[in-house]
Amino acid sequence: MRLFLSFFLCFCGAAFAGIAQMKVSYGANDTSGIVIHADSRLAIVTKSHTPQQRNYIRSTHGFRVQIYSGSDRAKASEIKLDFMRRFPGMRTYLTYAQPQFRVKVGDFATRAEAQKIYQQVSTLYPTCMIVPDIVEITNTQKDD
Repeated sequence: MRLFLSFFLCFCGAAFAGIAQMKVSYGANDTSGIVIHADSRLAIVTKSHTPQQRNYIRSTHGFRVQIYSGSDRAKASEIKLDFMRRFPGMRTYLTYAQPQFRVKVGDFATRAEAQKIYQQVSTLYPTCMIVPDIVEITNTQKDD
């Protein structure tokens, strides 16, 4: 018990040693000399709010391009890796609905967006097609 109390008192002393004085003035000509005794880390918390951009992800009905559908899991994994190497910025999905493995790519809100990618990959993956799916769309909003 004594060890705990001595540790607690040392810890509190160290915490209070971090308290600093800040002079706060509210105008250019303010000479009131208001001094606030506060932890210097408080300045980080009280900084003025600056607008930031946030990304919100929502699930909605949309479209993906299906580049493989078949019963061979190894081939589905191979096609997925091949696509990921060719298009590193695009999300790929490998799903299984008995008895088919499917590789789908992209998250598109409209069929027109999916059509652009379809035209690029149709020569590489001849059995590809645009399919409706639940997709994740990222919206960027600016906070006020």
